[in-house]
Amino acid sequence: FGRGGASAFAVCGAASGSACAAGAGWMCDVRRPGRHAMGAASRAARTLQVSAAICGERTRGGSQGSAAARWCGENAADGQRDGTTEDETARGAEEFTELSRLEIRVGKVIECEPHPDADSLYIEKIDVGENEPRTIVSGLVQYISADELKGRSVVVLCNLKPRAMRGVTSAGMLLCASNADHTDVDPLAPPEGAAVGELIRFQGHKAEPMEAGNRASKAFSKVAESFRTNDDGVAVFESTPFSTTAGPCFSPKKLVGTVS
Repeated sequence: FGRGGASAFAVCGAASGSACAAGAGWMCDVRRPGRHAMGAASRAARTLQVSAAICGERTRGGSQGSAAARWCGENAADGQRDGTTEDETARGAEEFTELSRLEIRVGKVIECEPHPDADSLYIEKIDVGENEPRTIVSGLVQYISADELKGRSVVVLCNLKPRAMRGVTSAGMLLCASNADHTDVDPLAPPEGAAVGELIRFQGHKAEPMEAGNRASKAFSKVAESFRTNDDGVAVFESTPFSTTAGPCFSPKKLVGTVS
């Protein structure tokens, strides 16, 4: 809800100028941790037992096959034997997309004051984990009070091209949910426990934000129509949640509609 004008993008922030994935595969290493002395013959036999169990082949030692299958299941639950975590495996299958170019972070509103030259705009100082808070201009005056915004945890699109809005340069966009007719607008919130500055990710998409500028603004314009909140008020791109390590971002009012 991004520029401060009469358009649908006028409500929540800066200027756009124009906005584990694949199934995790695993490998079963039949060597248990600490059993360094297992002989080559024993390891080979164990490998055949595991392979037979996985492939569904019948062996004379059915109980051994079952044990091998259980061993593999335990290892799959505990993570890959090479030390790769499930998150790392999923990220390895992610694709680079237009969404990958965006820098969306958890923020916290430090200050919020009326714009001296625009009745519909606020000037906010928002901490997104950088050395200094960002100045962001948002058209939220008719939807939320300045006191309600102060101290609030929010979701910020950080790498749009900065834009002057009534003489104040806005360096980001406060992402908000709105209902179908845009009569109600609600700044998105991260879940409790999400750290200020955390980069918000999307399953199946690499996270490789680019520098703020026209190209990032173009990327936002290409994906913005697919930003929305679902029936539970969770913010999604198509059906993929805006994710933090603490959980998905959401509309506190559980608004169902667009996100901009």
